Amino acid sequence: MAEDGKQSFLNRVRVQKDLEKLTGIEITNDAIGEEFVAEFASLSHEQHEFVYHWAEVVARSNDELARQFVSNSVRALNHMDQFGVEQWVVRAMDAFDNRGLGAGIEIIEELDHFVSDYDGRHTRCTIDEVTTFLQHYVKGLGGRELSIMTDQETYTDTEKLFLPEVVNSFEGSNENESAYKLMAVHLWAQTWFGTWRYQVVERMIRHHDLDAVIPIFNRLECIRLDASIARELPGLAREMSKYAYEDQAHADSWEELKAAAPSLLNANASAMDSLELCLQFVETKMPRLKRYQGGIRPYEVREALFARIEREKAALQQALSEIQNEMQPPGAENDADMPVDPKELGEFSMSQDGDPEGAGEMDMQLSYDGDPVEMSQELQDLIGSVMQDFGEVPEEHMEGINPSMYPDDLEAAQGDLKGSNNDDSELENPISYREWDYTRQRYREGFCKLSEFDVPDGDESFVAETLDKYRGLLKSIKRTFEAVLGETKLQRRQADGDDIDIDALVEAYSDVVSGREMSEHVYTKYRKLERNIAVMFMVDMSGSTLGWVNDAERESLILLCEALQTLGDRYAIYGFSGRTNKRCEIYRVKTFDDRYDDATKGRISGIRPKSYTRMGVAIRHLGHLLNETRAKTKILITLSDGRPEDYGGYKGRYGIEDTRHALLELRRDGIHSFCITIDKEAQDYLPHMYGVANYAVIDEVKKLPLKVADIYRHLTT
Repeated sequence: MAEDGKQSFLNRVRVQKDLEKLTGIEITNDAIGEEFVAEFASLSHEQHEFVYHWAEVVARSNDELARQFVSNSVRALNHMDQFGVEQWVVRAMDAFDNRGLGAGIEIIEELDHFVSDYDGRHTRCTIDEVTTFLQHYVKGLGGRELSIMTDQETYTDTEKLFLPEVVNSFEGSNENESAYKLMAVHLWAQTWFGTWRYQVVERMIRHHDLDAVIPIFNRLECIRLDASIARELPGLAREMSKYAYEDQAHADSWEELKAAAPSLLNANASAMDSLELCLQFVETKMPRLKRYQGGIRPYEVREALFARIEREKAALQQALSEIQNEMQPPGAENDADMPVDPKELGEFSMSQDGDPEGAGEMDMQLSYDGDPVEMSQELQDLIGSVMQDFGEVPEEHMEGINPSMYPDDLEAAQGDLKGSNNDDSELENPISYREWDYTRQRYREGFCKLSEFDVPDGDESFVAETLDKYRGLLKSIKRTFEAVLGETKLQRRQADGDDIDIDALVEAYSDVVSGREMSEHVYTKYRKLERNIAVMFMVDMSGSTLGWVNDAERESLILLCEALQTLGDRYAIYGFSGRTNKRCEIYRVKTFDDRYDDATKGRISGIRPKSYTRMGVAIRHLGHLLNETRAKTKILITLSDGRPEDYGGYKGRYGIEDTRHALLELRRDGIHSFCITIDKEAQDYLPHMYGVANYAVIDEVKKLPLKVADIYRHLTT
């Protein structure tokens, strides 16, 4: 008996040491610590090895998440088999990859909820069983058509509703089917009641602490959306109330949050109100989401939103141009060789009856010069979708375009979207590149698929407007660059020259005194510097550059190209974007062999925001192009508005470490790298990626054109 007690004690000591090694935390000898060690020691050897294995796997992503897993591992194994525990851990890691540490810990802490779902597998309902019903049901609610997709998380990108593959939260299959419906309704409500208005997304994406804001904004919007549904769809609201809370504590936490934000219950409350309230709740513990409520993915929304805005603007303008043509009075047809003066065309206006955020179809009336225009269902749907994004139809969307001046094919009008698809389909004939995975401490060979695209021509007036806007600055830059051409370098210890090299003369005299022959190399002379430089500009074309950033990038490139005509340096310009490792995209703006002519100017004007920022593969590709270029000095200069970020976990430390390794590869090839960014938080990660002296942070977007040329001069002289 005593021997058994001794063995049990030794076993607990061994387990305690193993746990401390895994978690990095010294387990105290208090009652709680001893109780956990004792419980863990009671597990089988197989269970110990199982926990140790998964703790190591989770720790590769985050140490704190691993500690939380170990702390809850005994409870998990007491309620589920190992397969269930694996699903729980994987879901936590997925949440961490997509939404950060807080989301991962939330999954760990909600173990009881996961267990109840896992135990209810026999009553489960699958997405295949309800997709057709949900598709029709959501369509009947109103707004743009939303497709049903599956994902491990519940969210919407404003065009698709992502729902779990299986719902088994309730005892009956009918209840689980109803849960699917309520999930879809709540996501629809985000698109209908203005959660993802353009103005909200723009402000949210640029928040200095987005990771902290996301869970707060989500809860506040849940309050607002539930109130909106209760007003507009009371039947659904009553159904939701049946599924709302798991227990009284859960209900109380939501009531406390509602009491702290009463303005969100008002009919005129908006998503912008929710966003502005976030700062008041930074220190507040947020309640768990209700079972029908999903997460939010602002980056996925931004990508879909920006692509849709360009697409629908082009489609609406084309439709209005056709109406303009039809509305011309008899005998007013214009000669094909005489383009219509826009000033002579009439104006469109839009009126609406009812609440733009009310349930059901919107009653809209389009007018042309005050006269009502009969709209097709297709046009009504298009305008309705635009109003969902903006709350109104922006004036620039209402400017009809003379059909004779507009491409016959709408796809041609949307050429700037080519190469950035919204799906994950693979590119044709891509180039494969490896990617560094810091969690595995090795490369993932052939992981990234990259293709090159030409940038379509942009507005030809952009170049002229830029040159006019920066006339004075451009003259100053050119004078500075001309001075560079006249720079000389002092050469010492020459056999002949313009002046005496004092140091060399002293050394020569010492040789004579010592009995050695006097050197003739005692002169200095100046030699004109010869420039043998190849510079590659890598321009961020991610969706976050929409607006001022994109304009500033293009203006900077125009000024730089104009000035570089003076120096004669070899330079190239490429944009980069993409979506996932399967769709990495490089956009040719100017190759080393291209002249700075009208075609190049058109491509610079045509640089437009695309998708995401997977930097590592872009650096490797452009480094390869630089290696093929003959030059004594090779430089890669990146213009970017933020850190590396893409789908599939390419963010945070993963993206930073891959980019760093790509830059190290360039350094080994003799290529110098430099980054110019407007990200105010860049000092948190750029020194690690580029080195402390190889980046510059521009504090205001509008200063970018003023700084790029100056930085270039310093880098190349």
